[in-house]
This record gives sequence, structure tokens and C-alpha cells, in this order.
Amino acid sequence: MTQIEIIIKNDQGQEISRLQSLNLELGNQTINEIETAVEKLKQKILPEISKELLSEAQRKFTDNKKKRVG
Repeated sequence: MTQIEIIIKNDQGQEISRLQSLNLELGNQTINEIETAVEKLKQKILPEISKELLSEAQRKFTDNKKKRVG
């Protein structure tokens, strides 16, 4: 079983978030099985990645706004 770990970093290389490790079940590793497993993984993990990136963008926006006011 293949394990996938996703780490999101900012432009300076600092870790923003580390998503839960996921197991990718590839079956007998035929092209079709691999494509199916990757598609399932994308459907599962992309919403979480989007959430993390949007949260970081919101944090940066809020920080920049505070700096301008302060």
C-alpha cells in the first residue's frame, strides 16, 4: 500500500499545514486501478487543500490589513 503525505508550505518554505497521511490502495497496479485510486484521492483531498489555502490567504489578508491600520 502506498502512503501519501501532503505538506503545504508558504513562499518562504515555512510549513503552513500538514494534512493527514492517506493510504493509496493501488490494487494490482494496473493503469486503470492506479487512475481510479488517484481520482478517489483527488476527490478526498482537494477540498481539504483548498480549505487550508483559503485559510492561509485569509490570515495573510487580515495581517496585512492590521499592518496598514496600525
